[in-house]
Amino acid sequence: MLLQKYRENKQALKQIGREAIAESRRMGLTITAKDRQNEAQDKAQHERKERAPATVR
Repeated sequence: MLLQKYRENKQALKQIGREAIAESRRMGLTITAKDRQNEAQDKAQHERKERAPATVR
């Protein structure tokens, strides 16, 4: 139960971070290199989850 709550909170914090970066971009503020790196990693992980596994022949 506690571990599940931890995972939910972690995902919520990641979403808040994504929204903050998006808002910064809309306002024309600079994005730090660390934020860009985290965003790229998050995007890569998300793409891996969405991709269907290749069939083995």
